[in-house]
Amino acid sequence: MRLGIMTDSHDHLRNLGRAVLEFKRRNAEAIIHSGDFVAPFTIDVLKHAGCPVYSVYGNCDGERIGLSNRFKEIHEKSEINTEPHIYELDGLRIVVMHHPAWIESFASTKQADIIVYGHLHKLHIENRPPWIINPGEVFGLKADPTAVWFDTSTPEPEILHLKNLSDLK
Repeated sequence: MRLGIMTDSHDHLRNLGRAVLEFKRRNAEAIIHSGDFVAPFTIDVLKHAGCPVYSVYGNCDGERIGLSNRFKEIHEKSEINTEPHIYELDGLRIVVMHHPAWIESFASTKQADIIVYGHLHKLHIENRPPWIINPGEVFGLKADPTAVWFDTSTPEPEILHLKNLSDLK
């Protein structure tokens, strides 16, 4: 499965657009976002993805009703849920959370093939198994803005440096 993975966009439309454009260019089958969109207007950028987006709310996602309503506009299969949430996609169990509090619980009980989290704004990729991925931050406040590309038919995920990618027009 071809997955675009990102977190902590914090209303940064330019970097969010860069990630979405790159995921679309690579024919993503799904996008995983582990929270902190912040405002519902960011959802407009995700409409360009051409695939479903699966997400959870982060601690800065105060407008949950607005986000939930707008999420339905991305793709008919798109979902946003409270954390942690297990998505089953193409035979993979993907646990998505914003806060890292549940990582060990899911990893130790082998309930997931991939665990995606955010909140720390720090890129982290580890294969125990399961794969444990924090794609960094789209926002770029604490570190260079990054996202992760994971074609599960390949040996490992790829880090995308968003400042080096094209802008969404």
